[in-house]
Amino acid sequence: MTETRQPLSPRMAAIADAAVRVIARAGLRGMTHRAVDAEAGLPEGSTSSYLRTRLALLTAAGERVVSLLEARIAVIIEAVEAGVDEDEIVEDALDLFVSWLDEPELLMVRGELMLEAVRVPDVAAVMHPLRRRLVELVAHMLTRLQTPEPELRAPAILAAIEGVLSAALEQEPQDRADYVRRVGRTIIQAFRTDEPLMPGSAGDAS
Repeated sequence: MTETRQPLSPRMAAIADAAVRVIARAGLRGMTHRAVDAEAGLPEGSTSSYLRTRLALLTAAGERVVSLLEARIAVIIEAVEAGVDEDEIVEDALDLFVSWLDEPELLMVRGELMLEAVRVPDVAAVMHPLRRRLVELVAHMLTRLQTPEPELRAPAILAAIEGVLSAALEQEPQDRADYVRRVGRTIIQAFRTDEPLMPGSAGDAS
């Protein structure tokens, strides 16, 4: 189920967007209230009056990234459900990740915040629901492809595709979409085997 988010006020949206840009440019170490004020073109102290702590600023940036990246997931799931053959189902699922290439800053910031989520539970609480929805999307695709163990394989496929997205950002912009589609198809095909992914998992006859 998708969480219903309250729309941000114009000022909060400006602060959150500025925080995302600062993280994309300078990393988490460069994200300070003062840097966000400057990026947003606001008087010094404006950000801290809305978000007093660094953690509050981090989670606001995370919530903004999640809200923007998750916008097309429901549409993509419907497309995967409606796909009439295997190639179309795979391409429909990959459409989501390819669309993210239009927002490279969001991809970079999501990567930074996912690492931070390993150490900070409050950041994990913001970032992990999106990852769960992505796992559900990939599992749904595998189910439609009649691939064994979709719930077990989906997180591994997603992790691989996340790495592909990072690598794609090192490509020339005009080559990124084709790179993600070609490598993404190869990854998905590699996991479409009848051999159990883990010893002792379902279907393991040994």
